[in-house]
Amino acid sequence: KEDRLARLAANGGNEKCEEAVVKALDWLQATQHKDGSWGGGHRVAMTGLALLAYLGHCETPLSEKYGDTVTNAIVYLVNVGMKHKGRLATDFKGNAYVYEHGIATYALAEAYTFCKQLGVNLPNLHEVVRDAGQTIIDGQNPAGGWDYQFKESRRNDTSVMGWCMQALKACEHTGIEYRNLRKCIREGLNAIEGNQASSGVIGYTSASQKGDGTTLSAVGALCYQMHGKSTHSVPRRACTWVDKHIKCNWAGADTDLYGHYYASQAMMNHGGAAWKRYNELFRDETLNNQNADGSFKMPGNRGHGLNNQHFVTCLATLMLEVYYRFLPGTGQKN
Repeated sequence: KEDRLARLAANGGNEKCEEAVVKALDWLQATQHKDGSWGGGHRVAMTGLALLAYLGHCETPLSEKYGDTVTNAIVYLVNVGMKHKGRLATDFKGNAYVYEHGIATYALAEAYTFCKQLGVNLPNLHEVVRDAGQTIIDGQNPAGGWDYQFKESRRNDTSVMGWCMQALKACEHTGIEYRNLRKCIREGLNAIEGNQASSGVIGYTSASQKGDGTTLSAVGALCYQMHGKSTHSVPRRACTWVDKHIKCNWAGADTDLYGHYYASQAMMNHGGAAWKRYNELFRDETLNNQNADGSFKMPGNRGHGLNNQHFVTCLATLMLEVYYRFLPGTGQKN
């Protein structure tokens, strides 16, 4: 806790952020299903998001308070992966498949790294992380990106690509050997660049299809930053766009909480005056919209699946963990 509070203070957070995160983790613990999952629909994705929130607070299977909660979540996802040869989803035919797989792979790969460092051996975790990561690599489409189904088309969906690229970074950290990982990451970043317009905004499936500009620009910026390219023109121009256009009024219809999950990370990595402005924009607004039970209020914008309180609470928790979850700039100086 002392280390977290020090990082909070250094990066623009405060003790209220820590208190809010703990309240949210308590709420998640109280709402976990007996099989280790969360949510109604899309349980694989919802379990992955909750697991990421615990791991972001450095909670592991060895944690005194949350250890069983974390272990049960990992076991649930591992069991899904073992049943489906490394594929992770609640529904393999719908538009959510690759989203779910990316989120769950991200969570399991991060969990694997924690467990490896702590000497915790959970049955089949290695096999599922290996196969799930390889599924993303092998499922990359000919244009270098990802769509709702693996290898379905040449459509490069920036939102889907965001979860795949985050998952690949977590897989890279595991030390597991993956076929064509570096090539896959390189082509994935090129696909994101292909969706960026001259203004710096990153589009939905092309540079001309703007979609949710600030959200998708933050997605693309974070992908570059996570893969060691914080100083590349793509994330720098994207963050400039976000700095100029993003809004944070929780009840407002034009505020996209899904985008703020990405922006909180991308703007902190970007640093400087832009991060200071963004931090003042989102921090207290997020803190002021937590319910007494630890969950977060439903936002005015219900797009991107934000009609789900579990999803909203996980995103808000991850946003408030940004101060210590990763080193700014992924450890690099901009």
